[in-house]
Amino acid sequence: MRVGLAPSPVYPPFWDFLSLENTVYAVSLRMEVIRYAYSTFPDLLTKMRLTVADVHKRLIKRGFRFDKKTLYRLASPAPLHRIDAPVMGAICAEFKVSLDDLLVWEPVKPKLHRIDAGMQERLDALLEKNNEGTITAAEKKELEELGETVEHLSLENARMLARHSKQQRMGGRTFRAAAKRKAAKQ
Repeated sequence: MRVGLAPSPVYPPFWDFLSLENTVYAVSLRMEVIRYAYSTFPDLLTKMRLTVADVHKRLIKRGFRFDKKTLYRLASPAPLHRIDAPVMGAICAEFKVSLDDLLVWEPVKPKLHRIDAGMQERLDALLEKNNEGTITAAEKKELEELGETVEHLSLENARMLARHSKQQRMGGRTFRAAAKRKAAKQ
């Protein structure tokens, strides 16, 4: 068991790590324990345009063997209660990122999807033409397609914000643990 409090070169000088019974805790020198780590793996997946299944296949090709569910847990917004070092090492090696790029110590804030400026300008122009009654059939079809795109982004943002809000209300508890407690009460 390591209990030393030498500052870590990666984190601000008041941080260190404490290992108790094979669990690593981030600890400030003020002795505030950080209970959970949060994964930025979903951001990596989005950036690389990959799915969890794609990552799993890539890691298997490199010779790593572990349960795909571990990757799905990393891809969720829920706090990580345990960090599987071999899996994290495999992801770091495959994508050439550091552990600091995969873990944060506060919940990851959702990033809202937005349409780009060009699409917004086109949408505004089409809406104006529609209001004036001068829109053509082709433009009307384009307006409907843009409307569907904006509606899809809005729904995705709403879902993302709802998940984030639920996670915040739960105070770091996992969804499964909360569901078990709720079922036990009934």
